[in-house]
Formats: sequence, C-alpha cells, structure tokens
Amino acid sequence: MKKKNTKNSVYKGNGRTDVSKKGDAKKKTSAPITSKRKKGTPNVAILAALSAVLLIVAIIVIAKGPYDERGLEYTINADGATCTITDVGSCIVRKVEIPEYIDGYKVTAIGKDLFYGYGNIGNKGAGVVYSKLKEITIPDSVTSIGQGAFAGCCKLQSVKLPANLETLGYGAFSDCTNLKDVILPESLRELGDAVFLRCSALEKMVIPDSVTEIGGGMFYECVSLKEVQISANVTKIGVQAFDGCSSLKEFEIPDGVTEIAYRTFALCSSLEKISVPDGITYIGEWAFASCVNLAELYIPDGVTEIGHHAFYECKKLKEITLPDSVKKLDFYDVDGKGSYAQTFQDCFALETLTLSASLEEIQSRAFDGCLALQTLEIPVSVKKLGRAILAGSGIKTLRYEGTVAQWNAMEKKADWFASTGLTEVICSDGTVKLETTSAE
Repeated sequence: MKKKNTKNSVYKGNGRTDVSKKGDAKKKTSAPITSKRKKGTPNVAILAALSAVLLIVAIIVIAKGPYDERGLEYTINADGATCTITDVGSCIVRKVEIPEYIDGYKVTAIGKDLFYGYGNIGNKGAGVVYSKLKEITIPDSVTSIGQGAFAGCCKLQSVKLPANLETLGYGAFSDCTNLKDVILPESLRELGDAVFLRCSALEKMVIPDSVTEIGGGMFYECVSLKEVQISANVTKIGVQAFDGCSSLKEFEIPDGVTEIAYRTFALCSSLEKISVPDGITYIGEWAFASCVNLAELYIPDGVTEIGHHAFYECKKLKEITLPDSVKKLDFYDVDGKGSYAQTFQDCFALETLTLSASLEEIQSRAFDGCLALQTLEIPVSVKKLGRAILAGSGIKTLRYEGTVAQWNAMEKKADWFASTGLTEVICSDGTVKLETTSAE
C-alpha cells in the first residue's frame, strides 16, 4: 500500500468523487400529454391496454408552469396524490420558484441532479447550463431533496430550506461555490455524504438537534467555514467531514461520538483548539494531518488505537500523552518493503512524548521529523521494534522501563536505531551498549 498524499486529498468516503453520475437515470418520455387524436371511434382494446400499463409504470407528465412553454417535469408518487420534481425542462432563469402544487399534485420531493450544473448531462445541454441559478424557493411541502439536486449551482448564494424537510441527499449542494447562507430546519433527520462539499463561501453552519450523524465529506474543502455548532445528539462524524476546512479555528466533538475517522480534520490549518470527549476509542489515519496551528491535544483514556500519520505535520504540538489504553500505533505497508507508522511525522515542536504503558509495538519511522524530541522512554509493554524507529528525530537519550534481560528478549529489527547517534539504551537495572554495525 503506497503512502497517501495529505497535500492533495480527494474525498473518497463512498468511492465517489463526482455527485453527478447519470448512467442510472430513468428514461423520460418527451411527448406532451395533450396530443391530438384523429377523428373516429376510439379502439376500446387499445385504451384498456394503455390504462393497464399506466397502472404499472410511473407516469411522467409535463406541467405547464409559469417558467416557459415547457415548464417543470415531474413524476407522480405511489400515493397518487403527491409528486417529485424530476427535471426543470428548459427553465434556465436566475430565479426559480417551485410551487406547492402542480396540476393538483402536492410537491413533496426534489429529484436527483435536478439543477446539476456541469457538462453534457441528459437533456440539459452543453456547458454550465444551470450556473445562472441565483435564487430558489422551495415550498414547505417538500420533505426530501435528492442526490446532487443543486450540485454545481455556482451562482446560488442562499437557500431557504423547507420547514418540513427530512432528508438531504448525497452532494445536494456540492460545488455551490457562492453559497453563503443555509439554515437547516429542525425537521431534518438525514444528511447524506458530501452535502456541502466544496461550498467554498460557506462561513457558518448550525446542525439541528434532530441530526445524529454527520456524513462523510460533509464540509470537505469548505475553506471559508469558520464556525460549526454541532448537535449534542450527533454520535458519528464521517470520514473527511471537515477535511480542508482551512478557516475553522475551534471545534467541539459531541460526547456521543466514539471515533475520529480518516482525515476528519486533515488540512484544518487554522484549527487551534479542539475538544475531544472521553468516549473516543479510535483516532483514524491522517485524522489531524497538517493541523499546523494545533498547539495542544487531549487524548482521552479509552483510546485503544491511533492510525498512521494521525498527527502528521502538527507543527505546533509540544506535548502528547498517550493514555495507557492505547495498545497500537497503526502502520501501513509500502510495496511489501516494510511497515511504517509515522504517527508523529514532522511534529517539529514536539518536546515531550509519553508512550502508553500498554503499547505493544513501535513501527518504522514513528517519530520521523520530531526534531525537538530529545528523550524517549519505551514502556516495558513494548515487545517489538520496527526498522529505523527513531530515524529523522532529535532523540539523543533512550530509556527502557524494563530490565536489560527484557530488552535483549525484545523482538527488534537489526536496524531499529538506524540514522541516529545512539550508543546505548538505559534500562532499569543497567545499560545496553549498541553495536553501530547493526544500524547500518
């Protein structure tokens, strides 16, 4: 597995980086519902057959709305009384108002990719067709907004979401680069992944109490986001949820959250303070990577595993204490040539590091770039040392809590102290001299 690049991350929460795939879109009819019929006696058999078909398949009609001669396209829902807006026809004006009723059907949903703003997408034509949309009015009757519904509407500045909205689909407002003002209603229950991905003008977000999960990539690269008020009822924050939120200075993780996932706060370069609850048990890979202004971090007792590169380039961290609950500093394999942890890589200011009394293994280059770290004490719980564990660090004194016999019994790679000037290990009952040839 090759080393990941923290500088050029891509949201990979569910394997998709584009919210606008149209390959699975349903085929729509374009014939008007008011076509003329030739004079003569109607064929009863044909009419009966047609009626039967209409009971089985979804009916797609074109509503004669106030927007232009084509209007909005919609499908009638299974209840026969409500409908979902599925296409905007030729409506490309700057201001759009979706009515509460169309042809007597109550509008309850906004369909997938409705105003999606890029490329050759179905009948939307070439170019950034829907980027002209600046204002949208959605009736309170709408309870669901589908995947990518407003993705790429780069002129859209504000949205008033329906008071009864329950679901916001995957990437619903992704790449709305001028969107500054969004208020999530208290009725909201489900937020899909990447809903506000790359909304680069968004400055503040309040997550209502009704929401229990923040989806993966929710605010990915929202570079202007300065404040997030998150519901105390949230129990899960997805991968890369705040990755690249370079203006975010403070964050409080709710007490119910138990994991800090992959790259949750990576590249939050302005982050200075973060409140980590006692219920956290896992800190994922690259979780705080490149949080270059984070000066202190509390790791609660109860954390059992910390992913590789978790604190990569936390350049202002001066002190870290790993609680005794931590048993593993995760590592990754590089083309079968070795395992690397690099948990604290390039923590240039780190002066004091207290390792867990339960830690079982230290893998290669775990302290690479920790230039201010001059002394390290290895707990007796450690049974294995990987290659060049101290390489690239400033460690000059190495202590071991166990005895000389226990040290000698430990499994160690021959070059475990490569690229250092170490000549000895200070144990509880004596000193072990290091053979320089073993480090070559």
